[in-house]
Amino acid sequence: MNAQSIEVRRLLPADAALYRDIRLEALRLAPEAFGSAFETESVHPVEWFAERLVHGAVILGAFCGRELAGIVGFVAAEGPKRQHKGALVGMYVRQAARRAGVGRRLVEAALELAAQSVELVQLIVVKGNEPAIRLYRSMGFVEYGLEQHALKIDGRYYDDILMARDLVGRG
Repeated sequence: MNAQSIEVRRLLPADAALYRDIRLEALRLAPEAFGSAFETESVHPVEWFAERLVHGAVILGAFCGRELAGIVGFVAAEGPKRQHKGALVGMYVRQAARRAGVGRRLVEAALELAAQSVELVQLIVVKGNEPAIRLYRSMGFVEYGLEQHALKIDGRYYDDILMARDLVGRG
């Protein structure tokens, strides 16, 4: 797999089964990286995921052929005081697609989408996920905070690093 063979596009309700599969895989294999839990989302049918693709965050998928190799969501904040910013959410790249440029292509596409409506893009990454942190730093995100004990899974706490990227070049 190489970056040129990857197609990134918005997921549609017709992609709900593929989205459900990769989302549940992400929640199962990397529970510390997501606020939601496998046990919570796995009980939902494909139709629930299709509805999320219509009414939730914009979910972008990276396809290599017909295989969905990775996903990322973008959600713009609402309200007059927050509408200048948005967030990348739910980022996940399947193991077989890592180190092939899939994550970079997803973030690039999400930033292009974000630039149409917001000035600032924020994200949260679990402390210790060095490959993701390196990717985000290389794409202009800077750390601005740390939420200690952001998640607790099986008695273990996980800290979240808060990162942001200014899209309009203010210093």
